[in-house]
Amino acid sequence: MVIRQLDQRAFERLHSALAAQAQAEPLEASYTVNLAINSAEYAVRVQPDEGNRMAVLQALRVYREEDGTNFELIEQRGVLSAFLEILIYQGVG
Repeated sequence: MVIRQLDQRAFERLHSALAAQAQAEPLEASYTVNLAINSAEYAVRVQPDEGNRMAVLQALRVYREEDGTNFELIEQRGVLSAFLEILIYQGVG
């Protein structure tokens, strides 16, 4: 998990984009954002927190193959932090 403190404006912009465009399950505080980067597909779980903080809880790399879909859990803090940077600067969708 990676947590980052954002300024008020960046936090509100990202939080609004998550609420409008990301997938949210009922009764959960987190959102799942699907990202395509260099022909790779990722599912990134993000959770807004009080005090203008945003947390990346986990990320999965999605492999779609002929025999089904496989997933790889991404745990490296640097990669999780990079996903958060992408969401902050490019938006959710």
